[in-house]
Amino acid sequence: MKKYEKFNLGNIKLLSGKILNSAQLIYKTYGKLNKDRSNVIILPTFYTGSHIRNEGFIGKNRAINPNKYFIVSINMFGKVFFLTN
Repeated sequence: MKKYEKFNLGNIKLLSGKILNSAQLIYKTYGKLNKDRSNVIILPTFYTGSHIRNEGFIGKNRAINPNKYFIVSINMFGKVFFLTN
């Protein structure tokens, strides 16, 4: 099983007007997406957090059950998993 996934965002123009080149969003999914895609939970991380820290919320007897929901845990920009060229 992969530790995490990467989604290429391309070049992003920041509010300052500068460009963040080749930005990537790092995330991890848990559970299975149902047929009508109605069981998705987006779980952002806290400031400088990562999907690893969110794993404490995810589990059969925890706040978010991956047997019921498809969870997408997104890492915060600037975390060690966030990479740019």
